[in-house]
Amino acid sequence: MSLATHAPTGNPGGRFVFGTDLHECAPGRQAAAMDLASYPTHAPPAWLLAFSGGLDSAVLLHRLHQEAQETGRRLRAVHVHHGLHALADEWAAAAQAQCDTLGIHLSIRHVTVNAAGRGLEAAAREARYAALSAERKHDECVVLAHHRDDQAETVLLALLRGSGEQGLAGMRGFTEDQRGPLWRPMLGISRAEIAAYATSHALTWQEDPSNASLQHDRNSLRHEVMPLLRKRWPQADASFAHSAKRLGDADAALQADARRHLALVQGLDPATLNAKALAALPRDAAARVLRMWVSDHGSRLSSDALARVLNDWPTRPEGKQIVHALGLLCLRQWGGTLYLTPRQETDQTDAAKPRFQSGPWTGTQPLALAEGSTIRLVGASALDAPLQRVERASAGRFKPAGHAHHRSLQSMFHQLGVPPWQRAALPLLADAQGRLQSIGDLAYAEPLD
Repeated sequence: MSLATHAPTGNPGGRFVFGTDLHECAPGRQAAAMDLASYPTHAPPAWLLAFSGGLDSAVLLHRLHQEAQETGRRLRAVHVHHGLHALADEWAAAAQAQCDTLGIHLSIRHVTVNAAGRGLEAAAREARYAALSAERKHDECVVLAHHRDDQAETVLLALLRGSGEQGLAGMRGFTEDQRGPLWRPMLGISRAEIAAYATSHALTWQEDPSNASLQHDRNSLRHEVMPLLRKRWPQADASFAHSAKRLGDADAALQADARRHLALVQGLDPATLNAKALAALPRDAAARVLRMWVSDHGSRLSSDALARVLNDWPTRPEGKQIVHALGLLCLRQWGGTLYLTPRQETDQTDAAKPRFQSGPWTGTQPLALAEGSTIRLVGASALDAPLQRVERASAGRFKPAGHAHHRSLQSMFHQLGVPPWQRAALPLLADAQGRLQSIGDLAYAEPLD
């Protein structure tokens, strides 16, 4: 097996072979021009091109190099080595040679693709974007070589998956999200125009054999479905791209509404939402708010989780905690509030909670807690009598200052609004007789008031 590198090959009649496509090129024809989309003025000043070495990225590398020379803008490239193909090392070497020819610095990022529980395409894409984000410097924008034909395929795939307006809007020309700024300057350019540019500038590129495999959904659309659509509707690609643009505009307006609604239902802690205020919104608006809120915290809300929160959770008692895992986060509902917490922040029973060592505390120095934080005395140099930290199981009942009766810790936690998963970390301080004097810094008995 050898590296498939393609370059213009002359033959009678002026026909040139590029991969699997044939393009007419009349003798003496001038080099094809190709205008990229305008670069946003507010975007970072430097470019980082995701460079696979294939036709599309080879053309974009050449075109961006021209722009960089004219404007003085800094341009770098990064090649993601997935390690999924026997020729991966050769592709990386060829990409390095292409960049060296133009004097462009190339970084090669090796990634491990873990497809467990997901498709290989999705896992590779996730690993690729993670590598791009890791390579990007603070003043760089990642540049991607997606074009108009890719956009048409993306819209069709979204339709087949039953996506909403956000998915049907396809890929955006410029976005800024948790991955950083992304620019796709060729979304308005067809694959044929890109190939013609490569022909006229005598460019070379690598062809990935997997692009011809019909096992992948996108390849099946590209090689089987789109040719049939173009035969009946020659303008199909442009029409899909136009529809995606209109849906993108509509989605932008809906997202702006969602941002306003989110501000109304979000708590002082950005990781909380008022569950009742959310339920009062129209369902579509509530769904967009939930997705935006979870996305703002670096995760994704599944359709299953969305249905549970909007359909089932509003019927549950407010005092009953509900939990749904979302990747590295947990979505919780308790006390009329929705919370996003780190997944490791799980509820702990008294039996499972880690034990701690606590001797008498006089208040002259901060009290170190097992969780890594401290508690200190305010308003006095020392306690009248030493206190010590006690386990919840042995804390007994609590008599708040100004109250005639003792109350259970459970009712105190509820009154103070302490969620169940935070209670194990709240320090409980008792006197020498074992009488509870303090629930963290939230409630005090008479002697400390």
